[in-house]
Amino acid sequence: MKQKKAYPTKYYIRFIAYFIFSVFGIIYRIKKKLPAEVKKLKAPYLLLSNHVGHWDPFIVGNSLPKFTHFVASDASMRAGVNKFFMTRLGTIPKKKNMKDTKVIRDIISVLKQGENIGIFPEAVRNWAGSTMNMDRSTVKLIKMLKVPVIVAVLKGMNLFNPRWAKKIRRTKLEVEYKILFTAEQVMSLSDDEIFEKLKTYLSHDEVEYQRKHMNKIYSESRAEHISFALYVCPECNAIDSFRAGDNNFKCSNCNYDIHIDEYGFFERPITGTLHFDNIRDWYKWEGKWLVNYVNKMFDEQSVNIVFEDKNSKIYHTPSGGDLDFIGIADIRLFIDRIEIDFTDKDKCIHMNFNELQTISPQINDRLEIYYKSEAYRAIGEREGVSALKWEVAVNAIWRKLGQEAKLAPYVSFE
Repeated sequence: MKQKKAYPTKYYIRFIAYFIFSVFGIIYRIKKKLPAEVKKLKAPYLLLSNHVGHWDPFIVGNSLPKFTHFVASDASMRAGVNKFFMTRLGTIPKKKNMKDTKVIRDIISVLKQGENIGIFPEAVRNWAGSTMNMDRSTVKLIKMLKVPVIVAVLKGMNLFNPRWAKKIRRTKLEVEYKILFTAEQVMSLSDDEIFEKLKTYLSHDEVEYQRKHMNKIYSESRAEHISFALYVCPECNAIDSFRAGDNNFKCSNCNYDIHIDEYGFFERPITGTLHFDNIRDWYKWEGKWLVNYVNKMFDEQSVNIVFEDKNSKIYHTPSGGDLDFIGIADIRLFIDRIEIDFTDKDKCIHMNFNELQTISPQINDRLEIYYKSEAYRAIGEREGVSALKWEVAVNAIWRKLGQEAKLAPYVSFE
């Protein structure tokens, strides 16, 4: 009896995806540096890439001669168009920031079929264009699989399709491929040697890249939704106070305003202090500021709210399947719990940090929460409410509680 394939694909969906993204690459003039040795490499192999935009798997996978199964967060595959296409493209789901031994078994099964695997070692799309911390477990996986490793580095993606934006902006984008390890090198090199080489080749700083190349961004929506990523005002320290539109954003608390120029750098439209001229430095500063703010409240055992998102739409699934809308609620962070207080019913869910498994922003900056093995999703009352602040703040609390195993490796502002 013929054994059933792991994560089978629908060939007509593969053809549609290949055709669309081949045309996509031509329209947007995506430049790809694909050496002959990569083109000739036989399957199976492991593809690793930095991760910035929503379309990264299609852009980095489409140029390779053999089809690649990507590993993705299960939260991005719950419903709708994403679920339809990703399941039919053989995408392997993984629970974000949680130990998931099944995904390892799935990866091995696909490789044994002679097919390729694509993974983003940062685990998530980065927020400011600079490659984030990579989990050392990637090295263990590489050593376990014993297959060649290709790396693909996206350059210009944080200008073209930043995580916080919903629209693609026309600018220069290139993808550079390289065989980083042969199967023989994987077996002969030490874990430290593999990790250091992986960090070196996958590290990309978009700000420094843009300072050097000064590629123009052809868009009149350069600031739209940037408040997903920038959630603390450097002028007055208000949280979630920015309102953005077109190429400008402003703090609703102190009116600190920023214009994003045609190269993606920040400037003041009127005279005044410019705290940061780029998103990378602002992102790093606000992360440290929020961690210190949370640590201070924790040390003082404050009973006050750290922050809250009012009138959020709350969805829930007990099984990890499709989410159901369960009401409108104010979701509040305290140093000892999260409260989801429903405004349209007499109900309040209290989540303690011992039983909270993971919390993270997902597609379109939805806040995804796993609590007692059940999934909740919160969507802000208005466009631009940041879910990122929750991940940073809760990781700070987990660190204080000594719950190191729950920490996201890419969230580090120490």
